[in-house]
Amino acid sequence: MRGKNIGSYKMMLAIISLFPIIAVEIDVHRFTAHYPNIPAEELGHLVTADLLAKWLPNFLKFLMVPLILILLLSRFGLDFERGNVRLMLSKPLTRRRYFLGWAVEGMKLALISALGVTLSGALAILAHGFAVRDYLIGSLALSLSLVGVLGIALLLIPFATSRDSGVFLGLGAFVALLLLGKFDYSFIPTAYLEGAVSIGEGVSISHEAIGQLLALSVGLSLIGMEVFRRRELRGPESLTVPGFSFSPRGLYGVFLGLSLQSRRFIAFVAFTGLMAFLSKGTLDKYYASYGIPGLLNAIIQTLNGFFLSLVVLPLGALSIGSAIENGTVRVLLSKPLRRRDFFLGTFLSDVVAVSIGVAVYVGLIIAYALHIGAPSGKTLELGLVFGSLLFLSLLQYLALGYLLSAFMRGRRALFSSLSLAFFLGFVAPIALVATFGHSGELAQRALCVPAPSVQYVVLSSALFRKRWLPPAEVDKILNYEGNLAMLVVPTLVYLTITWLRFRKADLR
Repeated sequence: MRGKNIGSYKMMLAIISLFPIIAVEIDVHRFTAHYPNIPAEELGHLVTADLLAKWLPNFLKFLMVPLILILLLSRFGLDFERGNVRLMLSKPLTRRRYFLGWAVEGMKLALISALGVTLSGALAILAHGFAVRDYLIGSLALSLSLVGVLGIALLLIPFATSRDSGVFLGLGAFVALLLLGKFDYSFIPTAYLEGAVSIGEGVSISHEAIGQLLALSVGLSLIGMEVFRRRELRGPESLTVPGFSFSPRGLYGVFLGLSLQSRRFIAFVAFTGLMAFLSKGTLDKYYASYGIPGLLNAIIQTLNGFFLSLVVLPLGALSIGSAIENGTVRVLLSKPLRRRDFFLGTFLSDVVAVSIGVAVYVGLIIAYALHIGAPSGKTLELGLVFGSLLFLSLLQYLALGYLLSAFMRGRRALFSSLSLAFFLGFVAPIALVATFGHSGELAQRALCVPAPSVQYVVLSSALFRKRWLPPAEVDKILNYEGNLAMLVVPTLVYLTITWLRFRKADLR
């Protein structure tokens, strides 16, 4: 069973790793639109430089890194939860050999991703008649970051005692890597992505950074193997259900019980606090370069909350599916409680988590902006308006996660949610802005794209004029009623479809 499941994810990883083809086409269109008479050789150099400096580091950092972490940790946690780990070790199989099996599977995932990224991008570049050597060297060097990520996953494997704990460990490691990436330590995979490749007339590679990264990966893997070898393999704690009275106030009982006991609730609130620190650098940079106007515009940019969608979509994708798989739904519905109560209670508990998380995220950003000198009146106004837009955006991501959870279960829903979060939050806005620019046409075209980040770009562009100019008045956002509606209507549609699916779903 493990081989079959992991095999399907290898295929999905291979498909996702074809993303450089999209990036090449976006760049060719963008550069030829801006420089219509550019020579082919110079255009190829610009496309290659943009791929290696922007597209690939972000693709690897924000999609492949969390995918590999979560895939390995959640799969091991599920095997542990089902007792497969203890069953395998009851055979004449040492713990070290069993652990090495997971290391080999992780290497296969990293290799498939690296080859997909390298070959797909190279073929797309060749199709336009550009030189491909620099891209091949640079993409292979950047893809080595996944080996460092594998070492971190193997270090954490002994602590994944269930699928949910594996997911949270993976997300936690991802957020930690983003925070550590702010430091200039090339052995950290996220920092390595920023400094391993230098682009000038050609591409040069930092062999020292590669050596440090590989040494870290080997060291962490060995430590993880020893921890796994010595750790007592007890089964996960059994599921407990609070003793609420499921009478006429059953919905309240479900809502309160799931809110207080859900690991997702605690994890999301903690993650948002950490992610707010990632915005500190943007605020500092804009304030140092453009003063108070730049700081105010930086608040608008950071409240986009792209990082948060990488957590909220998986949060929704785990909600319904996990409750069905671990038996929570069957236990709760054995009480005098309707499916509607469970569905609304689960959704409300996640809404509370998102609400508190947004409040923490916005509050920390606004507090820091005020600390470094932002005017209180305008800062609080921007925080209220764009914090509300962020909340509506995250609700849509949550509802989309619920929709995935209604049609998929397990790691397939999780895999799809992370991929969608990256494409909707990163690729879609860049592609549309590259095509239409910040114009009225963008606002009209964006109405066909149910991506919260795209609508946020449209609404923020109404205020964000120039980095060195103060933002316009916030009432200009009301000129885009259709885009405001696009933050709400898809949410209602996703939730309606999810409920209709869940109402008739087989809960066995």
